[in-house]
Amino acid sequence: MLTTILMVCSAWLLTACSSDDNKETNKSETLAKALTGEWISETTVDDYTVVLIYHFHDNGLCWKEMNVMDEDELIDQSIARNDTDGSKYNIDASGKVLIIFEDGEETDELKFDGTKLIYQYAGTTYTLVRATDAQAQLYKEASDAWHGGADESKLNVDNYKPKGVDHSQWMKPLDDSRLVADLSLPGSHDACTAEGWNNPYIGFIHEMTAKCQDLTIQEQLKVGMRVFDLRPEHDLDGTKYVLRCSHGTAGTKMYVSDFFKTLKQWLAAHPTEFCIVTSELSATKDKTAWGKDFYALLTSDEFKGLFAGFKARLTVGEMRGKVLLLSKEVYADKPIGGYCYGWVSDLELEKQQQGHITAVDGSETPLWVQDYWKNITRENKDKALINMLEASVKRDMTADKPAWVINFPSAYIDSPFSDSYRKNAESTNQKAIDWLSSHKGSVGIIYMDFAGMNESPDYTKTKLYKTVGLRLVETVIKQNFK
Repeated sequence: MLTTILMVCSAWLLTACSSDDNKETNKSETLAKALTGEWISETTVDDYTVVLIYHFHDNGLCWKEMNVMDEDELIDQSIARNDTDGSKYNIDASGKVLIIFEDGEETDELKFDGTKLIYQYAGTTYTLVRATDAQAQLYKEASDAWHGGADESKLNVDNYKPKGVDHSQWMKPLDDSRLVADLSLPGSHDACTAEGWNNPYIGFIHEMTAKCQDLTIQEQLKVGMRVFDLRPEHDLDGTKYVLRCSHGTAGTKMYVSDFFKTLKQWLAAHPTEFCIVTSELSATKDKTAWGKDFYALLTSDEFKGLFAGFKARLTVGEMRGKVLLLSKEVYADKPIGGYCYGWVSDLELEKQQQGHITAVDGSETPLWVQDYWKNITRENKDKALINMLEASVKRDMTADKPAWVINFPSAYIDSPFSDSYRKNAESTNQKAIDWLSSHKGSVGIIYMDFAGMNESPDYTKTKLYKTVGLRLVETVIKQNFK
């Protein structure tokens, strides 16, 4: 499945050249026909999975990508694409060796034996074989979307966004003395993935593999979302690093500064409400530099007074108009809000209940997190969701430090495609609705995919997933008033 996922990421242009020599031209044409299609290798190098991909057209056009994976997570990506004159390939006299050139410099040499391609780099041999029909079909869908081949009559996501729904002030009736830990709060997993993709060359790939929401942050706030999963990755933007809202290596158009500006402006217009933001990283390598930039942003004059400090018995009154930031990554000696520790992806409830939140004064408050997403099954994911819901309503809210709860219906089964998140949402969002509808008590933060969307068109815009995201948001809100 990993190969299938990465194969669809291979759409980067390398222009082909023609030779003045007719014989060489004929060899080139013959080889181009033999190579037409997708070629993929998957090799283990020093405990990393390296996936090399080439796609050849019958006109000699070639696209290339290399990916490095650690435990199925993309940690490095090298892409050849169409910049100015792009890259070219030539055939040597034997007709079985391809020399790849970029800006006049030789970059790759591939040997073709009639059935496979051989590529050597840094002492490692990569053997590329032709993709399967299923892999080729996935590539075709990605390529059609990239080149504008999608049918305009296909489903438009805007048609399925909620109309006339406004839960902008649902927190207004809450008593100021009520504990934040004693609320049920709708949360948005990978919250910024509907803001559009930063890289125009690979936006369609991110749309296919990294999208978890159809509503923008502004739209989510209106339908009632109050908790946001932020991935403030350190992203190279030209010659400098910026903080970008991302999903792993999939960077959105939204800067982290603009994310917080959106919350600040919205809360100023709706002072009865408040927001919680949890943050984590998965792609940033230099966390020291990231931490300095993130802390500088949080403490800038622009956001002065926006952030609340964490404490176990934080109240609604203390939170109104503010943002509570709970970070899984340490960015300074002391947190602006709180630091989260013991956040695991595990099926067992006992292990999920071993975390804690550290406040600025060093005090620790229990943190229970059900974020079971690695190598999951449908049965076990539903079980993990329900077990945490049942444990949540049994908490002792009179305790000096009642447990804070974060429960994820969000996940994917088998492979990290956007449609896998949609398919999982069909099940777990509905499971959460069914359980909440027949139970009382606070359940903490419910982190969902496709929040506010009862139906979400799939990647190809030909199928609707019944994600029941608006129903879940409204069900979670109602839980506070039973």
